[in-house]
Amino acid sequence: MTGKAVSSPPPTLLAELAHELRTPLTAIIGFAEVMREQTYGPLGGRYAECAQAIHEAGRHLLGLVNDMTDVARIADGRWSRPTESFDIREPVNEAMRLFSPLAQARDVRLSAAPPREPVIVVASRQAISQILTNLLSNAFNATPCGGSVTIEVAAEGPDLRLQVIDSGATERADGAGEGLGLTLVRALCGVHGGRFDLALSDTGAVATARLPIVARR
Repeated sequence: MTGKAVSSPPPTLLAELAHELRTPLTAIIGFAEVMREQTYGPLGGRYAECAQAIHEAGRHLLGLVNDMTDVARIADGRWSRPTESFDIREPVNEAMRLFSPLAQARDVRLSAAPPREPVIVVASRQAISQILTNLLSNAFNATPCGGSVTIEVAAEGPDLRLQVIDSGATERADGAGEGLGLTLVRALCGVHGGRFDLALSDTGAVATARLPIVARR
């Protein structure tokens, strides 16, 4: 396995794109929601399905815009989130609940191997949840039906090792394994004094975030 590095897009460009995209996307999502809820009257079955698809696509794009904004803020040194103490198993369990329906729909085996005992970390909880969400999204995007996605978490001294392992590396044989989501993961690891690595092989991919955030025991 070999790691792949990725360079972040210029922060000014990201900030400008995010600003230009957020307003029309918010409007699209709002109109799609009105149609989905049939606020002004009933829609035919296929039209209702289209409204749902527009709404979901808009929410996905808005998530990408928010990622762009965070990458730009981190690059400019303007990103700031409060830190707190929490058990790392909590965001892992939340991520499992969030992605379980997607795993069932795509026939992908989703599993987690969290620590048996509490592991208290000091970090931005929002950032850790975002790291997990982006790593899992990347894994599911690359993993075909019948594949597997696994979360592994371990404390190694002061470091937290957070890994998402998938069986879809062959889907990224063109080298396009790191997009905006993983660029943000790398940036979020950096602001916590950690690092991020993505290793690809013929049989799988291992995304590893290593963060020096484990509280002293």
